Amino acid sequence: MSWAKRPPSFFHSQRRVEAFKWLVVISGLVMASAAPAAAVTVNFNDLNASSGDVVLDGISPYQGLSWTNFSVYTNTPGFPGFNNGIVSPPNAAYGGGDSMGSPTPSYITSASDFNLMSAYLGSGWYNGLDVTVDGSLDGTQRFSKTITVNTSAAQLVSFNFTDIDSLEFFTTVLATTSDPYACGPSGCSQFTLDDLTVTPSSGPPPPKTPEPATLVIVSLGIIVLATSRRVSSHKF
Repeated sequence: MSWAKRPPSFFHSQRRVEAFKWLVVISGLVMASAAPAAAVTVNFNDLNASSGDVVLDGISPYQGLSWTNFSVYTNTPGFPGFNNGIVSPPNAAYGGGDSMGSPTPSYITSASDFNLMSAYLGSGWYNGLDVTVDGSLDGTQRFSKTITVNTSAAQLVSFNFTDIDSLEFFTTVLATTSDPYACGPSGCSQFTLDDLTVTPSSGPPPPKTPEPATLVIVSLGIIVLATSRRVSSHKF
């Protein structure tokens, strides 16, 4: 059948198909732009710790976060607890510790809200060491989780702390805590940290207000329907 002999309904359907294709393409672009940013996993491997520990306090912000009382290290003979805390070689970080029995906290803060999804935690010197992680927003604590860690291996901890802007880490030596490497009773309660996974906070959804992406897609749908009806009413 030649183009000249095709019925008007054919052209109507073709225009509908083309309009639908454009709607799909534009909707995909809008949804992609509205999608939340991907998770970021901090494994500290972009730093060179081969000549000695890298103090993160001195290079903050690092990976978009500000760090206090954290240092990055690499595998070193003679420190099995710390070496076992490295999950993604060659580096990991450590923090915490204590001074004369009083915990020395470590902090991670951000100028914008974020979510703490997970991290690997271990112990540098002690077995049966408690690590407490508190998540806060604007100075108000919203989450808290305590994990008992050992020197044999780092463990994956799921946090799911949402909409926070700061984290505090501190360690507690228990009556059951042991010192397998004879580090001593003070200054040896460091924990290890690797593969810290965070995502940007989306914040609480606004009540009863359609998202901009939804409004755009609905508007496009209305335009396509209106155009399709005008085409259908046209006489060939």
